[in-house]
Amino acid sequence: MKELYALLADMTARGEGGAVATVIRTDRSAPRHEGSKLILRADGTLVGSVGGGGLEALVITAAREAMADGRCRHLRFDLSGELSACGGEVEVFVEPLVDQSPCWIFGAGHVGRAVARLGRDLPFSFTVVDDRADLLADLAPARGLVAGPADLAAHLRLTPRTLVLCVTRGHRLDTEFLEALFALERDAGVEAAWVGVIGSRSKAAQLRRHFTVDVRDAERWRRVVVPVGLAIGAETPAELALSILAELLATTRRVPWLNDAAGRPLGIYHQSRRPMAPAEAPDEPPDAAGTTP
Repeated sequence: MKELYALLADMTARGEGGAVATVIRTDRSAPRHEGSKLILRADGTLVGSVGGGGLEALVITAAREAMADGRCRHLRFDLSGELSACGGEVEVFVEPLVDQSPCWIFGAGHVGRAVARLGRDLPFSFTVVDDRADLLADLAPARGLVAGPADLAAHLRLTPRTLVLCVTRGHRLDTEFLEALFALERDAGVEAAWVGVIGSRSKAAQLRRHFTVDVRDAERWRRVVVPVGLAIGAETPAELALSILAELLATTRRVPWLNDAAGRPLGIYHQSRRPMAPAEAPDEPPDAAGTTP
């Protein structure tokens, strides 16, 4: 048991994802005693045991699900049926080890790097993707990945908690990354929890025209947030990062927006819904999210 606790401490210190299952109650005959643990590591390695056989197979499945969605499970097993011949009952508590949402940032420009740096102490694990290796230095603990849109499928393992921020150096590269992401979602049968793109309204309009040609892309595009962030008057990369991270945190915590009777958001406005001064409407108002990643 000491080895298991030492492993958990090491995984937590290094920020390694995983899940731990603990037997919390037994009644009559059971394969393992209360307190027995099974650790599922991010690479799929298993350490420890909660009983083996069909019971443990179900616990492992629940542990994988907990790793994917970040939610705990309380499992109850009747061991008097087909599952086992022990004849007792077992309860197992499964919890994700690290409560961090994977956040992929496409683009290592000023804003992409600022988001990864400012978000170091927030519950996100960042991977910054760019084909310019020199821009990926000094981002620890964020991971830098030298890659382009064509390489995405080989590296990105989507989960229902995955967040994707697109802040590349141009709308053409944005388009290529989003195309690759949407194709990967269809192939994996999993959709990212949130996808956001930085940019002005004109850039958003260009992307919308592109992604409404294909019916599948058009449906997916409706759930893309553009522009991203909360309307706090952000201008500098650090301010934009603060605005974006606030939205990411609200998204992962499932914080509902406060709306008025007409459904309009109150309080801090989201960028795409912020009010415009009469002098700015109706054409191209200044965009607090900026156009230069």
